[in-house]
Amino acid sequence: MPKGYRSPPPYPWSRSSSYASNCSIFLSFCVQILICFVNFQRESATEPFDLPARLNKDPFQREAALLRMKSDRLQVAHLFMHQRQHYLSTSEFCDRKKFEATNGDLVSIQFEIMPLPGARSVKNIVDALQFFVYNLEISISEAVGDVTIRENDDAKPGSAVAQHRLVATVADVIQTDTNNVAFAEYRPAGPGEQELGLMICDTVDEDELYPYRPDTRVRQDMTQITQIAWHQQEVGDPIIVMTRWWCLRIRKSDIYVPPFVVDRIRTGVEKVGAAMFATARRAGGMVI
Repeated sequence: MPKGYRSPPPYPWSRSSSYASNCSIFLSFCVQILICFVNFQRESATEPFDLPARLNKDPFQREAALLRMKSDRLQVAHLFMHQRQHYLSTSEFCDRKKFEATNGDLVSIQFEIMPLPGARSVKNIVDALQFFVYNLEISISEAVGDVTIRENDDAKPGSAVAQHRLVATVADVIQTDTNNVAFAEYRPAGPGEQELGLMICDTVDEDELYPYRPDTRVRQDMTQITQIAWHQQEVGDPIIVMTRWWCLRIRKSDIYVPPFVVDRIRTGVEKVGAAMFATARRAGGMVI
């Protein structure tokens, strides 16, 4: 051994068993924190609104509640989309997540950016998408192929809020229960501001007039935010971009839902989304 050589110090865990024990406790603590974070993400990342939606039978109180929903959700949606887009470019982008929530619900989340090169009017696109949404049961039936019927009155074109109480028969196996409200906002161009359109679809939690039927139907909750807006590209002129975030939640049910039916429901939502994008492209004068 060379003169002056010193042996390396022993490994920390060889000094005492207490060090190894402390490491084990620390690692266990980190794992628990990670599990809590994942569970928190599973529950909180699916609902940007996190606002209750309850409707009673009185028509005047229903209308007032729906208008409050519109006001509250438009504010939250503007902030939510701004935060999601802040560091993203105008190029095509898609992020998908699928998981089982801690309460047993089956959740699918998707965020996508779809540029519309050549489109010149946000207003034209918003109008076309509103027509698509206000005739949602027809749009779903055509896009998916499953028979979808409306249980409430048809939405009136131009109304501030549209409610969709829909029942779909999926693959001739089960029926799904959906109760959504939809509303839109269009902001024309102004000093220093480009025109912008925002469309929202959110779930009604409780409805005395149209209650859910868990004994015979599987509840399907859908929340969606769609924004149509001008964005400046890194190179070139501004471009209209369609940005969309949606969350599908198939509620845990005592009714057995075969895996292929779950896949069909999820695929159906994606097909409806593709049909909406095609509608936006046509309204923007683009070739489909």
